[in-house]
Amino acid sequence: MRRALIPGLVSALALAGLASPAGAHPQSDPLLAENALYSTGPIPRSSCAEKPVKRRNHYPTAKAYVTFVAACLDRVWAKQFAKAKLPFRKPKLQLLAKNPVWHCDLKWDKCWTSSYCGDHRTITVVLDRRLLRDPDDLSLFTLTAALYGQHVQRLAGIEKAWVRALPDPADLGYEEDVDDIIRRVLLQAECFGAAFTSSVYGSMPRDRADWAAVVRKRAKERHMGGAENITYWMNQGFASRDLQDCNTWRAENWRVA
Repeated sequence: MRRALIPGLVSALALAGLASPAGAHPQSDPLLAENALYSTGPIPRSSCAEKPVKRRNHYPTAKAYVTFVAACLDRVWAKQFAKAKLPFRKPKLQLLAKNPVWHCDLKWDKCWTSSYCGDHRTITVVLDRRLLRDPDDLSLFTLTAALYGQHVQRLAGIEKAWVRALPDPADLGYEEDVDDIIRRVLLQAECFGAAFTSSVYGSMPRDRADWAAVVRKRAKERHMGGAENITYWMNQGFASRDLQDCNTWRAENWRVA
């Protein structure tokens, strides 16, 4: 089950099961389809000059890198939330050298490398050999930005709304409908992360080939959907920086498959 790969969403699903969600179609909920963030326009260009991770398997350097990126994310998203007249709160950042035992009230699976927990508003990244054996700065950058995208969804009420939209477990096609919603969640977070990345890309020693390479790498993570659609949503956010172009909730089913 692809949900086993995303512990923060597993926790949300467990709580939803206890709450007996209504199962309304996502497009019918204004927090999903017409969220205030979509009307804020393109994220303005600014600076976030990254500090490269040059050493393999070096936790202190990687921790400093991700902490720096998170500070840029805090600054940029605080301004975007102000434009939407929505309250903003920075997430907690938990950067570890090895797997934790617990996360988001779940036992951490050894295959997980990162997660966002909405209940605790915490981004967790395990900076071990899996991510640092051959350190790729831009991959760490986009991973952090996408996890932060889930925090944005939490603050904007999107998480609460998608949980409310989950079908009843007794409904025909329950598994397929839940997977569809989760893909919309994750693809939107990727798109939000790409919009942020684009907004600061001019300050980074990067070109379009670097972006294309990291998109190809992210597109292999099929728990978010097919490679074509992962590529589409990442490039959508990167091209426009406009959050209305990250509205996966109005997309046709095939575009989030």
